[in-house]
Amino acid sequence: MSDMSGKRSAKKRGRGRKGIMIASAAVMVLALAAFLSLVLSGELDRLTYKLTDEKAVSRYSSEYDIDPYLVAAIIHVESGNREDAVSEKGALGLMQLMPDTAEWIAGKLGETYNQDSVCEPYTNIRYGCWYLDFLFSRFSSTDTVLAAYNAGHNAVRNWLSDPEYSDDGVTLKRIPYTETEQYVEKVDRAYDKYKALYPKAFN
Repeated sequence: MSDMSGKRSAKKRGRGRKGIMIASAAVMVLALAAFLSLVLSGELDRLTYKLTDEKAVSRYSSEYDIDPYLVAAIIHVESGNREDAVSEKGALGLMQLMPDTAEWIAGKLGETYNQDSVCEPYTNIRYGCWYLDFLFSRFSSTDTVLAAYNAGHNAVRNWLSDPEYSDDGVTLKRIPYTETEQYVEKVDRAYDKYKALYPKAFN
């Protein structure tokens, strides 16, 4: 009897060890699957949130003291990272500069305006960063600057002077243009994405 009991105990221990091994293997498979999912998710996100003309973004964001991730986010939202993008309204290039705005910027920089060069990435990003610096010198918050980038700084000044849209004349509590409100939200989301996906891009 004792011999049979010992055999049954050995079988139980064997089944127990086998069960533990299977459970451990299942945990490892699940962990590997979760890891691969995160990796693939990041790679897919990078296909959507491309870091376009990284050197130009780094150079001119530094020159004009603008957060490079903000520049990358604006490029993503404005043009979908397409250097040859032209909007229905005629905005040009990566940062979607309107021709009259680009011509005004060129004049401020003491340069001769050339529409073809505005579509060239380095010029487009340089002009865009200069314009962001101009807006930051006039508005205190990033979201207000983004609203001005989209709707124009004169429109934003009018909103800030209206109690319906601003309590303090400095920050916007509400944006009257739905397009501009959505634009600010999109850039803010893209900004968070770029910081998460490219944490060492501009170190």
